[in-house]
Amino acid sequence: MLIDPAALRWQVINDEVMGGCSNSSFTAEDGCLHFRGELSTANGGGFASIRAELCDPPAAFSGLRLCVSGDGRHYQVRLRETAHSEAIAWRALFEARAAAESVEFMPDDFEAVIRGRRVETLPGLRHRSVRHLGFMLTSKRPGPFALTVHQIETVERDA
Repeated sequence: MLIDPAALRWQVINDEVMGGCSNSSFTAEDGCLHFRGELSTANGGGFASIRAELCDPPAAFSGLRLCVSGDGRHYQVRLRETAHSEAIAWRALFEARAAAESVEFMPDDFEAVIRGRRVETLPGLRHRSVRHLGFMLTSKRPGPFALTVHQIETVERDA
């Protein structure tokens, strides 16, 4: 199932919540999601993110396919069952190269984290009800960044 980024209500969540001074913004135009900003490591910062609640979440997560391009940095796609900041997020990493390319993530590609720290939890992401989708950049390298998400699609696989 294709997910229209323009139909989602994106929210910016940067390191400002912890005293950092990174800034970011997004636009959803021409069928793409554009996530841009300036990453700063000042005041212990170093992350920028956006997140949205899925309008029509799948009953159980079985996979995700993205078509992305960008600045060569490594980004995270993050999935959550709830928006609560202390809840588990499931992250998988990808590189956003200059040319658009498709990246597919299956449940075993994700690791569970709480506030960036890995946690061991059972069972894994497979068959969970994912209600939130996000993208995050974390880095010790400050400077401008740009990620374009050309397509978001859930992947249906048999159990």
